[in-house]
Amino acid sequence: MTQLVSVPTQADSAPAELRRSTRVRLQTSGRVVLMDYSEARSILVQDLSVHGACLKVGDWADLPNRFHLLLRRTPSEPHFQVDCTVRWRVGPAVGVEFDRAMAGYILAELIRQPAFRH
Repeated sequence: MTQLVSVPTQADSAPAELRRSTRVRLQTSGRVVLMDYSEARSILVQDLSVHGACLKVGDWADLPNRFHLLLRRTPSEPHFQVDCTVRWRVGPAVGVEFDRAMAGYILAELIRQPAFRH
């Protein structure tokens, strides 16, 4: 038997805090690439932790539940890839969980970029 569970929301309609790790608010760009590499789009990373992120993907209504997220630690370095699973969607925002936790030093390097802090 299937049981429906209500997920409490905050004032901004995003799901209430259910995260495993603290997220840091950022405003940095990234790229979402479909698993079959057939499409890629620029997105905005709004917050980030070693286990997941909140992404602003715009009006990408048919965004699949699994995709690659490409991020850069510095503008001069190549992108690194994190595989993601969507956990919630509210308007143009999606909350994702990383399939494998991001290395702490990578998160620290992203946080240290003062131009990207919010």
